[in-house]
Amino acid sequence: MSVGKEMPRVIALCSGKGGVGKTFFAVHLAAFAALQGKKVLLMDADLGLANVDVMLGISPQGSILEMIRGEKDLQQLMVSARQGFDVLPGGSGLYELTTLDAEQQQVMMDEMRSVSDRYDLVLIDVAAGIGDNVLYFVSAAESALVVITPEPTSLTDAYALIKVLSRQRGVKRFMVVVNQAEAFDAQITFRRLVSVADRYLDVHLDYVGHLPYAAAVRKAIQQQSLLQDQDSPQTKQALDVVLESILSRPRDIHRHGGLQFFWEHSLNEGLSAG
Repeated sequence: MSVGKEMPRVIALCSGKGGVGKTFFAVHLAAFAALQGKKVLLMDADLGLANVDVMLGISPQGSILEMIRGEKDLQQLMVSARQGFDVLPGGSGLYELTTLDAEQQQVMMDEMRSVSDRYDLVLIDVAAGIGDNVLYFVSAAESALVVITPEPTSLTDAYALIKVLSRQRGVKRFMVVVNQAEAFDAQITFRRLVSVADRYLDVHLDYVGHLPYAAAVRKAIQQQSLLQDQDSPQTKQALDVVLESILSRPRDIHRHGGLQFFWEHSLNEGLSAG
């Protein structure tokens, strides 16, 4: 890290259950930040079931597993998306990636640290649920963004994720975005989550916005392209409002900031595990 350069902000995108649009927000947040002139790295940390490359229509030159085994370094695996940001692909159908031990996690963090001075923003698209890899990446990041929908199962699983992260990993602040909901329903959904969290947990939930259900979103995903103004101006505007809201949030000084904390946290965990 060069002297005087601020460490990149690290945001982990997570969800209690799959299919709520977490990766959709991850790729669009990366592209939105890149348009603002930020140097962005999007890491597909849904290890074993990675799909960022599929959504972006890019062809990985390998998987993170090769990096962990020492066969390739991060730079060899990196892919440049045409939207102006870099992607570190995960791996699909590789069970070994779903159960990384502390030493393997440390290899990943060392590689991430080696390129940290090239980026302003690092986004980590983690798997759904409360697996060990999920808890590791989210607790090590500076900020956590939870994606939910009004479905009861989404709320229940999101609460479970927040509960585990707060009680076992000390994560106390979460940004929350409600997907596939109009403004009124989104507010109700968020308030339901807050009411339960306030009753049983010592956490702060920050509502960063909502995105209504739109056929244009599903079409963009099917076509492996990002949502454009011509697809649906109203939906694209609503999405941009949410993305701007996320990026405009102040950095979380309680998390000690960015990738430096990301690396130090993983190192401390590895030492304690040993």
